[in-house]
Amino acid sequence: MKNFLEPIKEEIAKAEKSLKIASPWIDQCMVEKILEGLPKGVKLEVILRAGDLKDLGITGEGTFRVLEKYGAKIYINHRLHAKLILIDDKVAFVGSANLTRSGLEEEGNLEVMVSLRGEEVKKTLELFEDYKKESVRLSKDAVAVVVSAESSVEAVVLLFENLPEQSFLWAQGERGRLLCKLTRVYTQTGQLDFVEMPSESRSWLVAYYKTLLRKSILMGKVKVLLELIEEEEGYFSTPISGLLPGDQLLSVREEDEGLRKVMRTNLSGYTMDLPIKVGNLVGKGVYVHLDLAKISGMHMAVLGTTGSGKTTFVVRLVENTPPGTCKTLIFDLFGEYKQKLRIKEERVHYVKIPYTLIPVWIEDIKDLFREYGLSLHERSEEERGFLTQLRAFLKPDLKTSAYNERGLGDMLLNVSKGGLRRDVVEVLHMISKDMGQEALQNQPEVFRLLEDALSSTKDVVIVDLRDVVNLTTRLNLTGLILREILSLARSNTLRRLVVLEEAHNFAPERGATDVPAGRENFAINMTKRIALEGRKFGIGLVAVSQRPANLSKYVLSQLNTQAIFRLITQNDISAVSQFFEYPSEDQLRLLPTLKPGHLFLSGIAVPFSMLVEIEL
Repeated sequence: MKNFLEPIKEEIAKAEKSLKIASPWIDQCMVEKILEGLPKGVKLEVILRAGDLKDLGITGEGTFRVLEKYGAKIYINHRLHAKLILIDDKVAFVGSANLTRSGLEEEGNLEVMVSLRGEEVKKTLELFEDYKKESVRLSKDAVAVVVSAESSVEAVVLLFENLPEQSFLWAQGERGRLLCKLTRVYTQTGQLDFVEMPSESRSWLVAYYKTLLRKSILMGKVKVLLELIEEEEGYFSTPISGLLPGDQLLSVREEDEGLRKVMRTNLSGYTMDLPIKVGNLVGKGVYVHLDLAKISGMHMAVLGTTGSGKTTFVVRLVENTPPGTCKTLIFDLFGEYKQKLRIKEERVHYVKIPYTLIPVWIEDIKDLFREYGLSLHERSEEERGFLTQLRAFLKPDLKTSAYNERGLGDMLLNVSKGGLRRDVVEVLHMISKDMGQEALQNQPEVFRLLEDALSSTKDVVIVDLRDVVNLTTRLNLTGLILREILSLARSNTLRRLVVLEEAHNFAPERGATDVPAGRENFAINMTKRIALEGRKFGIGLVAVSQRPANLSKYVLSQLNTQAIFRLITQNDISAVSQFFEYPSEDQLRLLPTLKPGHLFLSGIAVPFSMLVEIEL
C-alpha cells in the first residue's frame, strides 16, 4: 500500500512562500512529521473541522500547539470534509486521506491521494480560498469566547484570563469590528461535593474546598458599544447583528489605530470638532478627548466626593483648550483655580471679589434688616417711602444698578427719613461692626471689577468668591454675571464656557440644602436659563458638585456630558444613575470604589461611556 507521507514531506521541504492545508482531522504526531522540514519564513494556513467533540478528540490540543509553534493561521469549519495540501500555489495533493497516522502511513486505511500541477492547482487554490471564507479564523491572542448572546448588544463570555472590569475588547462583526466593553467578571463553579467534618478539621476543610474551587471557570458579561466601519462617513454605526456564540474576543491594544480614531469621535460617530485631551483610558496609554463643541451649549456635569479629582479634571480641560478657542469664566468658591491652572498668565484675567453686600431685591433688604432686629412691613409712610425709593435703585442688572455709582450704606441713608432713619443708622452700625465698613461702601468697586472681568479679551476669567461669605450676595453676584453673559452672547457668537464650582450651592434642588431654590434665588434662575437657552448662544455650563443629590434635578437633566468620580452615599449614586447605560448596576456599584483620579466619562462629547484616569 502506498505511503503518502514521504512525497508530501519532500514537496513541503521545497516550499518558498506558502503552505496551505485543509483536513478535517490532523493528529499531533503526523503534523510534527509533515512540518519538521518546513523552511523558515513560509506562511502556513490550516483549515480544520470542529463540528463536534469527536473532531477535537482526534485533532487534539497538541496539534494546535504544534501549529502555533510554526506560526500557522488556523481556521475551523464545522462542515469541512475535503483533504488537500497546497505548496506555493504550484503543487497540490488532493485525496481522501486525513493527516493522521491511519490516513498517511502504509499500515493505515485504504486511501487515495493524487499530486496536481499546472492549471489544476489553480482550481484547488480557489476551493481552498472558498473554504477559508466560510471558516472562522482562530486567534492565539483571543482572551474570551462568547458562550451565549443575551441580546443584540449583550453576551456572556468565557474568559481565558482574568481581565479587569471595564476592559475593552474587539470582536469581528458582519461589516466591521465590534468594540465591546467587559461590564462584569464572575466565577462559575460546578456542583460542590459538600462533606461534613468535625470542627477541629477546619483547616482540612479549607484545603478541600479550595481544591474544589480550582475547577471554577472565569466568566464575564460584555456589552457591544459600536461597530467600526472605517469606510463609512460616520466611522462607526449602531451594532445591529451583535455577537454570536463562539465569537472570539481580543484585547484592545494601545497601538490600535482604530481605537485611537474612535477616541476622537463623539457619540454621533463623527470626528470631534474640538477634541480636548482630558486623560487616559484606565491602565492604557490611550488618550481620552472631549468634544468641546458638544459641551459648549449642551453642558457638562463634573461630580464626585471631595478629593476625588473634580477640580483637577476641570483644570485639565481648561489647560488643554487651545488659545482663542473658547472664553471660559470660572466661579471659584474656594480660590483654587489661580494656583492650579498651568497656563500663561497673559491668558488669565483674575478677579478677587472683596467682602461685600449686594442686595438686588427689596426682599434682600428686608431679610438683611430682619437679621439685625428691624422688620419692615411697609405699614408706615416712612417705610413705604423708604422701600419705594430703594426699588428705583436696586436692579438685577450690572449696567443699570445704582451700585455703579454709590455704595449700599450711602444709598440706605439717603432714602431713610424721620424715625426710620435712626433705625437704619443703628442697623448700618451693627453691620459695620460685623462685616466692616467696606462691605457697605465697596459696591461701585465690585461692579467695576465685574465689568472689567466680563469685558476682558483673555481666554480665562476667574471670579474668586472665597471672601463673599454672605449667601444672598454670593447668589446675587452669580446671577448678575450669568445674566450679563447671556446678554453678551446674544450680540457676540464667541464660544463660551461657564464653570460653576460647588454648583449645588448656587442651583440646589428644592429642600435639599439651606440655599433657597425658588424665585428669590437669582443664581438658580439664571443657571436654569443658561441650561435651557445656552445652546442657541454657544454657552456651555460645566456644573461641578460633590453632592449631585442636592443639585437641581432640572439643571442636572440638561448636562449632556458627565464626568463622574467617586460617590459614596446612596442618594448621590441614585441621582447620577440616569447617566449610565442600562443595565447600570455593574457600573454604579463601582462608584464608591473609584480611586482618586479615576472617573466614568459618558455623554454626547465622547464616543461611549468609559473608565478614565487623570493625573492628580
